[in-house]
Amino acid sequence: MKRLIGASRRFVGSDTGSFTLESSLVYPTIAVMIVSIVFMSLFVYGRAGLYHTAATVAERSAFTWDNSGKDWVTGDVTPSRNDGLYWRTGSDGLGGLFSFGSAGGVSKVGLPIADAEASSGTEAGPEGKLAKAAHELPDSLEGELTYRHGLIDREVTARLGQDGLLPFLAKRWTSSRMEAEVRSVVTEPVELIRNVDFVRTFVVRVKDLIAKPKAEQQLPAAAEPPRKLAFAKAEEAATYIRGVTGGVKKRVSTPSNRDRMLDALDSDGLMHEVKLGYTAKSKDVEAQIAKDLELLQNGTEVKGVVWHFFRKEKDGKIGPSKPLRQALEKRGIIVVIHS
Repeated sequence: MKRLIGASRRFVGSDTGSFTLESSLVYPTIAVMIVSIVFMSLFVYGRAGLYHTAATVAERSAFTWDNSGKDWVTGDVTPSRNDGLYWRTGSDGLGGLFSFGSAGGVSKVGLPIADAEASSGTEAGPEGKLAKAAHELPDSLEGELTYRHGLIDREVTARLGQDGLLPFLAKRWTSSRMEAEVRSVVTEPVELIRNVDFVRTFVVRVKDLIAKPKAEQQLPAAAEPPRKLAFAKAEEAATYIRGVTGGVKKRVSTPSNRDRMLDALDSDGLMHEVKLGYTAKSKDVEAQIAKDLELLQNGTEVKGVVWHFFRKEKDGKIGPSKPLRQALEKRGIIVVIHS
């Protein structure tokens, strides 16, 4: 027993074989750590490069969006190449916002892009501009390029992905997939300046044109509400009729040599008789009707007869009695009631 204890103490206190032990345990651990750090650095570098590529394609696409003829890298413009004056409303995907069942103003191009897909799109449209940017990317990248027209804001989104480099054993515990997404807003400084200048220049002019004082000058004056025609005396009503018709008061003789006072006789030969208040069929009225018929049948001065009935201020009554109206209309005399 004492020998065993002594041998154990000598084994523990001896440094014989320590190098072999360290070489078999410590060095492999350090090597694994170094390799892991190297691969992790490569993975981080690859992910950073992927993000840089996504940022580049999104920003350059947004920068050259206002002209499909721009160089994608430098932004140089060929004077003879442009998208037309109204490309923002016609071919920029704005119509998709108001189309039933559409993608809501969103255009997409998948990666990697096929040659057939690139040739099928219109270069000036959203798909054509995205396809132009997709051709600048390597075929090893996957994902999609998206353009969204939000009526007020517009943006280009680049979603890229690829498999990173990891040791074969590391793939059991983690994914080697790397993804990056970058969005870039489409801005047009020149168009913004032009729109601001347009608003500053023309809105003020339009505002001046529709200002209240000038608008009132352009609009016709409001017509006065019609007033009720009521007179205290028959002569006042006769004066009103002469002013309206341009006629004159005149005394004439009938073919039977009876005098007839005409309240108004206009230039067309129309005779106007004025009655105030409620008028019944009396002998005097019948005599006037008979004289008017003689003048009308003679046709020398009087070509037509019109009887006007006005409201009386005192009692508010107006119009002929039913028998009188029937008698007038039966003889071809026009009845006008000024209510």
